[in-house]
Amino acid sequence: MLSIIEDNPQLQWYVVLNTTSDTPVLQAFHEHGGHDVLGLWLGTPYEDWKAVMPRIAAVDAKHPFLAWMQSDEAPDDWGMLVGAAQPYALVREHLQGLTQVWMPNGDYVFFRFFDPRFGLKVAELCDDSERSQLMGPMAVWTNGHDAVHNTEVKETSKQEFPWWSVPESVVKALTEDDLSMLIMNSLQWLKEECADLYFAYPEPIVKAKTTHLVQRFKKTNPDISLNHYLYQAFHREVYR
Repeated sequence: MLSIIEDNPQLQWYVVLNTTSDTPVLQAFHEHGGHDVLGLWLGTPYEDWKAVMPRIAAVDAKHPFLAWMQSDEAPDDWGMLVGAAQPYALVREHLQGLTQVWMPNGDYVFFRFFDPRFGLKVAELCDDSERSQLMGPMAVWTNGHDAVHNTEVKETSKQEFPWWSVPESVVKALTEDDLSMLIMNSLQWLKEECADLYFAYPEPIVKAKTTHLVQRFKKTNPDISLNHYLYQAFHREVYR
């Protein structure tokens, strides 16, 4: 991960911290020399969601947190390192504008770009043009592997979310070709939005139930959203 910083000395570097990780990532950042952290949802309707709000902070190649990021202590979902030639404010505004995104069916959803198991996967599945639009002023997203685009980006005005549309080919790859990403995000949604249902079971059980329901949903394709389908199924069982 450090090599990409060394290979791109012209870029400014920032960490985007995933505070929904089971590991206290924000605490780790402060313990390893981190400061001047800004919440990405400040100034939005979700600025009170402090416990799950992603954070951003500037770092350099010698920042102590970079060593922690590459240590055995760091989980896979700690967040991501981003590099940009554009101003910090523009990077932060662009990421804030990705809080919610449009789906091909016309719904908009929260976009977990700050969780590299999802955000980096989406960036990798995009074609060059789609990736350039998604990453905007950032040339690099990285966490063990890299999403890169080399299109020159000029400063643009802030875009209010939801403005980015997830390409249908990306959604298909995430939800049909490989259900693991859909299962992971369904579990995260259930944990954050329906905690009473999520914590009604031991974690291995809720994961097994969610996996089964996602697989059934894909086979039966009911005329409701997956989240609603999961909510109904868990609610019936927990409160019967």
